[in-house]
Amino acid sequence: MRLVGRAGATAVLVAVVLVCTGATAAASAVFAGTRSSGAATQQVTITGAGGVQLACELVLPAGAVPKGGWPGLVLFPGLGATPTDGTDFAAAGLASISCDERGTGSSGGSFDLAGPSDAADARAIFHWLAARPQVSDTQIGAYGEDLGGAEVWDAAVAGVPFKAIVPADTWSSLARALDPTGVVNASLLRLLTAVGAPTWNTPSGVGERSYRAHLHSLTIPTLIVHDRGDLLWDLSQATAAYRRLAGPKRLFIGWSGGRPPEPEVDAWFRHYLAGGPSVAGGVVIQHESPDKATTAFRKLPPTRFVRVNLPGSARSRSVRLPGGPFETFGTGTLTVRYTGTSWKQVVAKVSTPNGTLVTEGAEPVRKPADVLTIPLLDEAVFLPRGKKLVVSLSSHDAEFGGSAGGSITVRRVTLKLSVLRRAVSR
Repeated sequence: MRLVGRAGATAVLVAVVLVCTGATAAASAVFAGTRSSGAATQQVTITGAGGVQLACELVLPAGAVPKGGWPGLVLFPGLGATPTDGTDFAAAGLASISCDERGTGSSGGSFDLAGPSDAADARAIFHWLAARPQVSDTQIGAYGEDLGGAEVWDAAVAGVPFKAIVPADTWSSLARALDPTGVVNASLLRLLTAVGAPTWNTPSGVGERSYRAHLHSLTIPTLIVHDRGDLLWDLSQATAAYRRLAGPKRLFIGWSGGRPPEPEVDAWFRHYLAGGPSVAGGVVIQHESPDKATTAFRKLPPTRFVRVNLPGSARSRSVRLPGGPFETFGTGTLTVRYTGTSWKQVVAKVSTPNGTLVTEGAEPVRKPADVLTIPLLDEAVFLPRGKKLVVSLSSHDAEFGGSAGGSITVRRVTLKLSVLRRAVSR
């Protein structure tokens, strides 16, 4: 789902992690030590909602069980994948259980796409884990990435009593993810349709999977981790959720594939589940590669707009941004004045001359001549001083669909980029 290499994905990663521990000095010490190997694994079956049998693997760390039980994790793998390997978590002193999602792998039932049945399954897994003598029966948290991150939101707003959660690189509103700028995200629609959940693609089904409206009452300590660039669910999915949360919260932006930043996740769970050292809230932005340093803000960072006009009539135009350096952050717009069109929509792409995508958006065409203001996806991209950009207009693309052919006469184009008040990358 990132800007590079994920737009054409044909599988959705499914990852939900429930973390459980006793808030004792002994449990806290588990996180503070060095990683060790020697985990023990066991195949188990958990009864989910409606009696559905979920195939799972329990992984326990080596050594004596600490007072109050091991901290624990429940990992849900990607579609079609083998269960997520819990031994790495065990090396960090975390018990874990990885389950095939309902309707996938060796689990029964029908796939639910982070819907009500999955929330009920999460509750069953929560209670199963809490009943293990090796883990705490009180301090249970949740972690998930991609679709699994949506399942964390799903279960939390459904009332599963987590004590800390980490949803990573996911949506908070499926409705907004499917229609982020005024035109359906065809790439996401194809992807979700392909996974075969039978009931999600209805107004009520999409509504059940749009959790954002419920987050204002969520007081669970929450660490949100999100990619700097993601075409399926952009940064606004994370920033909108962050704004609404009522409890302790932290937003880490910059993860670029693989497991989210280990120190961030470990520190969050260590503090809120095991009484470890305090952790800061606020927003952390990891700089764009190759820098990879971080800059912290007490709240969402201040932004400003950079406006530039692109005169002419070509559908692809280049412009050099005045000043800089800039770092995009927030939702910008592209205003297009046009006449004589038979297009059904206008898709706008903003990229660098070498083809690196900065942002894009789309807007339906309702009149043969008009002025369109196209919202642009919220992506974090560093633009060095004097950077040239290319703005391209078309009737279709892989993300927003549409059809080829037809005509349009384009007049003046105005690009308005939302950028950090001061770029953090170098």
